[in-house]
Amino acid sequence: LFEKFFNMPLDQRMQYVYPDIYYQKGYTPMKIETGQFAKDPDYKHFYQIGDTYENPVVNEVPGLSEVTKKMFGEFYGLYNSLMYAVAISLEIPWGKFEKELGNSIMRFIHYPAHAIPMVDDGAVAQGGNLLGMCASKHTDINDLTLLYATEPGLELWYKNKWVPVLCDPDTIIVNVGDMLWHLTGGIYKSGLHRVVCEPNKDRFSCPFFGHRIDSASVAPLKKFKGLYNPEKFPWNNEGEFLRHRLEEINLKS
Repeated sequence: LFEKFFNMPLDQRMQYVYPDIYYQKGYTPMKIETGQFAKDPDYKHFYQIGDTYENPVVNEVPGLSEVTKKMFGEFYGLYNSLMYAVAISLEIPWGKFEKELGNSIMRFIHYPAHAIPMVDDGAVAQGGNLLGMCASKHTDINDLTLLYATEPGLELWYKNKWVPVLCDPDTIIVNVGDMLWHLTGGIYKSGLHRVVCEPNKDRFSCPFFGHRIDSASVAPLKKFKGLYNPEKFPWNNEGEFLRHRLEEINLKS
């Protein structure tokens, strides 16, 4: 269904752009989002829904809104279960996390085919590629990311090298984001990753960015205060940190 959406004329897609809420729902056009370490925007566009704003109905693609709503519910259920497991691992009462869950987003990403896709983050940082990477190196903003992707391209920075991550239809990839990293004083570490596309091949993926509500604290929990570094963790809550990162990646001006 989303192939049909991304193939719609640009003027039709632009009806679903919401820059006034920092592109947190609807369509984000090509070359808007810029990786936190990159100079040039990523070579991608995407559509997303969430549980904070009223999501638009895409009348041009019948069934799309219903399918995305169902998918969001499935992702949210899994996110809820994983955060429960995180609470157990940290010996935190589940009620603390349960009452804070919310403000999550599900994103459908299209990386259009290109004959010579950029494969080096350094060149992007130096402004050597006008198109930018499919997705330059970055860490996720949120608490936990759940990713459905079936095509190769995702790479994780591990032991000082980029390691390809297996993507297949039967696997949901789970990644820790910066908010959970901050909250646990680094016990849970967010993973640096990027997407390197194959030449002349479109790529699609669907990440679910699991958040907690804006007022939820990202300051390290009391039991991890010894790991707290004020210079490294200068934000108090998720809303404050989210606004900072949206500015950093060019989604909030």
